[in-house]
Amino acid sequence: MSTINTNGIDVNYPVPGVNNNSQGFRDNFASIKTNLNTAANEISDLQNKVVLKQALDNTTLNNDMANALISNASTRSFRATTYNLGSNLTGTVMVDVSLGDVQYGTVNGNVNFEFSGWSPAGTQTNVQLQLAVSNTSAVITFPSEIVYANNNFGVTTLENYANVANTPTVTAPYGITQLDYRLSSTDCGSTITIEPYNRPRISTQIQQRTPAPTGFVGDVAGTVAVDANYIYVCTGTFDSGGANTIAKTATAAYSSNNEVVLNNVTSLSANKPIVFTGTTFGGLTANVVYYIKTIVGGNSSVTLSATRTGGTAGSTFALTTGSGTMTATSYNGSDIWKRISLSTW
Repeated sequence: MSTINTNGIDVNYPVPGVNNNSQGFRDNFASIKTNLNTAANEISDLQNKVVLKQALDNTTLNNDMANALISNASTRSFRATTYNLGSNLTGTVMVDVSLGDVQYGTVNGNVNFEFSGWSPAGTQTNVQLQLAVSNTSAVITFPSEIVYANNNFGVTTLENYANVANTPTVTAPYGITQLDYRLSSTDCGSTITIEPYNRPRISTQIQQRTPAPTGFVGDVAGTVAVDANYIYVCTGTFDSGGANTIAKTATAAYSSNNEVVLNNVTSLSANKPIVFTGTTFGGLTANVVYYIKTIVGGNSSVTLSATRTGGTAGSTFALTTGSGTMTATSYNGSDIWKRISLSTW
């Protein structure tokens, strides 16, 4: 309530036609001045505390509620704020949750996320972390405050979770380039819960694909896949990266000898999986797993098979003659996938 009080102002002073004492003027002026000062203080207090649609003249808009309670309110069309963490997330990245309800960026290498700016204990802060993953080999590390052992919302329930030196980490599953998480805290960041919202939790979904025996980036033990002929179970972690991933350039295919010509055959091994990408030719299909049947060093070429049994490539794949440029990638790591044949009954 305003403390402006006009009772001290004599509205009937001065009296017309009478020789009035000048003290009455001074009393009225003093009361007016006091009330103007009171009004100025109350207006300043309002300017400092009121919620505004836009800034008042000569001021900067600041609607920081300082954790004040708003209760029993109906709302409509409230919007979440966003904050761009950057397009090259590597190393240590600090996520100040007070800068945006939805924070996004692109992971280009191993990244260690830290969090700050949580609301006071006894209130809950949520932040959505939207991560485009351009480097699918990148390891994403979360802080030790992330809840571990909880089957409902612990970090251990996330896909591709791993404990590395008592630090929670995840990697992108095979074929996934977007990871979105929702993180929450009710004790100012002392403990943080995490849940995925664009992906399932661990092993809650069977993938529909045909993996190579060595797997691909993102494959970890416990992953299950299925195609028309087999159920596949992953029993290890993909280790065919780095020097075990052999990339070549294919330039021609010949039906006469069923050979694919490569720029060289260095480090290639028979019976290992090989995948062609780009604009394919020779009757080959992009992103399908083939197997190296023979290596013809003199021609810098290989023959292929579409099957492998017991670790040995099957019958030779019949090529058509063609040329162009496509990438051939072979994987020399451990065989981490096992399969069970499907049959009707």
